[in-house]
Amino acid sequence: MSNSWLLLAFIIAQGVIAYVALRLLPSAITKFVEKEIERRSDTKLEEAKAEVQGAHGTLKSSVDLLSATNSHLQPEVIDTVKILWGLVVTMKGTFGPLVTCDQVFLPTEISEAFKNEAEHKSIIQFLEPYRDDANIPMQNGALWEPELDRYRLFCGDRLWLIFFVIRAIYMRTSMLISVSFKEHEYRDWRKNNGVEQLLGAALKPEVVANVRARDIGGLSVAIDQLETEFLHEATRVMSGSKAVADSLSDIQAVMLLENAKIAAGKGS
Repeated sequence: MSNSWLLLAFIIAQGVIAYVALRLLPSAITKFVEKEIERRSDTKLEEAKAEVQGAHGTLKSSVDLLSATNSHLQPEVIDTVKILWGLVVTMKGTFGPLVTCDQVFLPTEISEAFKNEAEHKSIIQFLEPYRDDANIPMQNGALWEPELDRYRLFCGDRLWLIFFVIRAIYMRTSMLISVSFKEHEYRDWRKNNGVEQLLGAALKPEVVANVRARDIGGLSVAIDQLETEFLHEATRVMSGSKAVADSLSDIQAVMLLENAKIAAGKGS
């Protein structure tokens, strides 16, 4: 009889233990999981914070260096752009008669003028300054400025290219006029491969095709397009380094904000 009671008591005890375990186990598991998640979150936050702080430190150094460099180079850049634009304006005045002639007269009329100068003095007067090819460089110091290359350091490749093309276009078209005087046959710039290649170096193909297809005013349009490109690039060059510095400063501010968010997340 006593054995039966002992067996019954053992069975009841096992049931009580199982009941208590079932009641407490979910809570214990939940607390364990919560602590593990918190531990891993703290680790991730520390890793993210370290990455942000490292990126912020590198970025801050870049901003400081760029700001210091910009403050020293910016005056040189602006002076260079002003000098180059001044030379463009000078060339525009020196070669103005040539461009004006292209705006006023048709290629056929100019061709007739070279064949019979006496009867086409109204046309020849525009082109007379370019008769002697030996005098063409002397017409404008911008063509053969001995110290011109030193400005290249501060203006950037694109701006220098546009300036070079403008200068070369004036030089080549005036040389074609000089040859036309000698041969009494018009050397039309529209049909010259050298002019086409020069324009193509700075202008879009459709623009080049458009100016070469014009019977009147094509040279003027080409020069206007080149000057527009020059001014656009000049503006970018003068403000470009400052814009980069401002952009880096904005990124730096974002980094600081993210750093603060991480710190706040850890605190909560």
